[in-house]
Amino acid sequence: VGRNDVLYIHVTLVPYINAAGELKTKPTQHSVKELRSIGIQPDILVCRSEKHISDEMKEKLALFCDVEPEAVIENQTCSSIYEVPLMMQDQGLDDIVIKKLGLEERPC
Repeated sequence: VGRNDVLYIHVTLVPYINAAGELKTKPTQHSVKELRSIGIQPDILVCRSEKHISDEMKEKLALFCDVEPEAVIENQTCSSIYEVPLMMQDQGLDDIVIKKLGLEERPC
């Protein structure tokens, strides 16, 4: 199996701390560090959160977790699980997977 045949998507929590009134990226940074220690470098981060993750915070995660900024995908809590795939598509997750795996893009 070659590097272009495998894609690691790390689903992680970006907790909102009420007392501080902000999202915390440290748990995600730590979990990526632990993955690296066993030889896994995530290609994409899917960040679960109760609140919106700003572009600035996505850039921070990309920098400290060594992924491309567009590969930091927000997965904000929503009212229906059926909204999740649409939310991911809106952020271009499908295009990122196709590009990283070198697949041929076909029209639907």
